[in-house]
Amino acid sequence: MRFISFILAFSIFVVPSFAADISQPYTIACYHIPLLVDDEEHGAFIELFKEAAQRADIHYTMRLVPAKRAMRYFEDGDVIGIIPALQPTLALDAALTRQIFSKQVHAFVRSGDSIPKNVDSLEGKRIGLTRGFAYPRAILMNENIDIDYADTTEGSLLKLFEGRIDAVVADGYTALYAIEKVGLSGFHYDLSVILDEQPVYIAFQPSDEGRELARKISLALTSMESDGTMGKILPDITGNYRK
Repeated sequence: MRFISFILAFSIFVVPSFAADISQPYTIACYHIPLLVDDEEHGAFIELFKEAAQRADIHYTMRLVPAKRAMRYFEDGDVIGIIPALQPTLALDAALTRQIFSKQVHAFVRSGDSIPKNVDSLEGKRIGLTRGFAYPRAILMNENIDIDYADTTEGSLLKLFEGRIDAVVADGYTALYAIEKVGLSGFHYDLSVILDEQPVYIAFQPSDEGRELARKISLALTSMESDGTMGKILPDITGNYRK
């Protein structure tokens, strides 16, 4: 009788604790990119991850913070994953999913100015970049390129409009959103002219748990590509957009 009472007491003590552990959702950090990450519930990358996590039976909460803070949370292990992730921006090893996107950066200039065709053609110019965003080392480490940082892409575009810088380098999604937001005209660009291109991933911590999550999400993404779901979720901005 005493043995049965002990077993019952032990079961009452252990089971709730175990249930709480397995029901705890993973925390994923994200940061704002127009159209791709609008907030914790909306944007192409958010919808992509939501569908993949559902297929992989992964429970999570999404945490939207500024880009640098998202990177710091991931580096400090405060979150198990970050979306999006580019290899040059990761300060530590990470368990990466299969590629989800390709980030392309372009030059935006004033109407009448020629569009730089490559990174070398940025030399001798004052170039506007946005703090917290990822840029190729070929730009960041080139001593012949004068870099001017702004807190937002809108801020860089205003400087360009006022003639304080010669060009803005940004991805198409962010720049086109910013142009619409500032409500200014007189910009010249061609999204078929690509200065740099980097594969984009979802990154998880380089632990056994993180690698397993990356594997499950990758399998889900592959199935989404096969059945056409990925193509329906991701927006399409190509070189057909010129102004």
